[in-house]
Amino acid sequence: MAFTPCAVHGAKYSGGANTFFLRLVDRGNAIGGKIQTCAKCATIIADRLASRMVKVSEGDEFTDYTEPLACSNCGGDVSSGAFAFFGNAYLRGHPETQWYGKVCVACRDAVAADFSLGAAR
Repeated sequence: MAFTPCAVHGAKYSGGANTFFLRLVDRGNAIGGKIQTCAKCATIIADRLASRMVKVSEGDEFTDYTEPLACSNCGGDVSSGAFAFFGNAYLRGHPETQWYGKVCVACRDAVAADFSLGAAR
């Protein structure tokens, strides 16, 4: 049984925690932080990261990537302003994975809710 409940669904769970550091950042303003989840919720968050963001590294392997030109959530234009979205995933039994994306101003609150950033410490 985990000492703290899952940050996503709020219930205690058996097994070790999976940890994410997720932040939306705009000129010094940041939303997010550390989130610890059960295995099921970790898989959901990791799948969302993989489908919406660019993988920067996995373990000691770094990926060549280009600067995102579109919102990681809606695919819209980010040239008029965007939040940088950083995600580090520490899944049990897997190497650390780092993700990067941009989120338009209109999608900021939806992304924060979708990734449980309000539960971050």
